[in-house]
Amino acid sequence: SGPSRFSRICGARAVGWSPALALPVQGSRLEMCAMAKNTVCSIPLLSLSALAWLLFAYTTAKLVQHTPVYRPVECTTVSNDFGDQKMDGFWVNTSSTAVRSCRNPNPFIMRLYQGEPSKVYLRDGPDLQPVGESFVTNSSFAAHGEGTGGVTLSINLPFMQAIELLSRDKVQVVLEINALAEAEISFLGMGITSAEETSRICGFELALMPEQRVGHSACADTLADLVIPDLNTTTEVADLITMSPELYDDATHRKNVAFGSLMVVSATLAASLLACGVRMGCLGHGQSLEGSKAMRDVKIAVEGGSSQRKGEDIQAADCTHV
Repeated sequence: SGPSRFSRICGARAVGWSPALALPVQGSRLEMCAMAKNTVCSIPLLSLSALAWLLFAYTTAKLVQHTPVYRPVECTTVSNDFGDQKMDGFWVNTSSTAVRSCRNPNPFIMRLYQGEPSKVYLRDGPDLQPVGESFVTNSSFAAHGEGTGGVTLSINLPFMQAIELLSRDKVQVVLEINALAEAEISFLGMGITSAEETSRICGFELALMPEQRVGHSACADTLADLVIPDLNTTTEVADLITMSPELYDDATHRKNVAFGSLMVVSATLAASLLACGVRMGCLGHGQSLEGSKAMRDVKIAVEGGSSQRKGEDIQAADCTHV
């Protein structure tokens, strides 16, 4: 009975249970690794989602800022001076420079350049006689700011016609202003430029004798709409650089499509990245809870195993006395 009892007691200690304990410990480590991986992956997703939401908010603010798409630029004449007349026996040549101060109420920079060649006319009743050219001075107007622009006239008259004009009390000068209007919109630190050609008809009255006097000017979209102020008028009506209804509607449509599309894309991307980041973060948290439970189970098993080994060691000591 001694050997059989020894083998039953001491053989149990030889079999042991440590390999079984290694399985839950190894599985817990794998779960903890997976948890850490999911947590690390969720951080860049949530960061990209935050950036996409910022882009959505920035684009929305830009859409509101640029509505309406254009506000008329208001200009007034600061000075309008004619130079001296130069005669060569057949022609009389002179020039004029009109300096204008303009206020830009738009949230973007505006620039004006010379467009198509522009002509200057003398108005004699319903007839217009070409006598020269006009040139737009290159100018720039800051967003919500003011700037100075102008127009230069070059007039060439046959000598006999110039003498006839000198005998009049006043003459009406009509000029074309063909300009290239450029707008620069800032978006994410980048300048987006668009340009459109504009055409205006302007006019003023001029007296050459006994002293040179230049009246206030007025502008219109067409010659039929142009009303030239009287030479003796003391009050100037501000000229508005407007946008045609067709061009305004087209610019509004393009603005709404561009900003609206970017808002939809950024919002969709932000929501998708947020959902993925939250899902991976929750998955990592769930695996963390499972890993903690597994570690507690392992700890309980280890403590139970230690107690069992102590009992076996006592029994093994008894075996040596059998």
